[in-house]
Amino acid sequence: MSGHSYTHRDLARALGVSETTIKSYRSKFPTFLPVARQGKPVRLHPEALDVCRRIRDLFADGLSILQTSQRLIAEFKEYPLNRRLSTPTQPLREAPQAEPAAQAPDALSTRIETLTQAQDLSRLRMEQLELEVRNLATMEAASKALITELLTELRAANARQTKQAVAPEAPQTPPAAPAPEPGPTVLTARKIVTVHGPTGPVASYALGREPKPAPEFPEPHAPPPAFLELPAVIRSDRGDFLGLPGGQSVRRLVDVLSPEGAPQAAWFQETADSWTCAIPLGRAQNREMLFERTTTPRGNLVGLIRRMRINETEATPTQLQEIFRQLRDQLA
Repeated sequence: MSGHSYTHRDLARALGVSETTIKSYRSKFPTFLPVARQGKPVRLHPEALDVCRRIRDLFADGLSILQTSQRLIAEFKEYPLNRRLSTPTQPLREAPQAEPAAQAPDALSTRIETLTQAQDLSRLRMEQLELEVRNLATMEAASKALITELLTELRAANARQTKQAVAPEAPQTPPAAPAPEPGPTVLTARKIVTVHGPTGPVASYALGREPKPAPEFPEPHAPPPAFLELPAVIRSDRGDFLGLPGGQSVRRLVDVLSPEGAPQAAWFQETADSWTCAIPLGRAQNREMLFERTTTPRGNLVGLIRRMRINETEATPTQLQEIFRQLRDQLA
């Protein structure tokens, strides 16, 4: 390695990169890497080692060519393109004028550097395209999984409706008019007399009615039918009310989202106009939806889905709108 100038190979060995990389640095930033001496091999000024080291570090930090050039302008001296420099101790003699035939190798070297730079750019673009393709594949797989789940729930709901439609209806007989009673009662046995006979005392009992005791646990309750028949809607980002095709009701939406064979959904009243529906999904999983009775700007009563939680995880407005959009597409 010369004490006053460097070849491409010298710089490559000192920085641990390839000669092609050094040539690409020279092609991208020619004013900071002046030629100290023409010939075979080409020798660069001693300052080229610090410049190339700085370019390597800036590229490693992810800076672009323009950003790297701005850093170099602030840190190093910029020379006119193809200007030959001299050292303080020994001036560099200008290379003799090359003959036209001798200029062919330099032109070929320049073309090779240009092709190398184009190859590097193509490789970077291919890597970016490959990354975008992988991201698209991941998003497609997630969308297919969500659509499959919604289709399964929809088919199960349609199967239940079909079974209910084809099941024979039992003949209905007019119920007998119940006798008026002051309140709920239960049938009990009550002792009324004891007779002493030859074999001993004989107890006699008569049937009677007593007030029915209060249940140990209150029975679960559900919203009134008028609430369940409200059209199920959500609010969009712009505040519009979005419903299901055909104005599907709150009851219909709960049936579609309830898996076949799972326990019945439970309702819990929050306020006078809002109810929470807990839909079991199996394997200790559930979906909770808060419905609120409200009025649209056009004066229509609807059941607005205020929020949705799946396994105690709150769904974002974007996720809620995406699930609702999938349901609209399947029920259309």
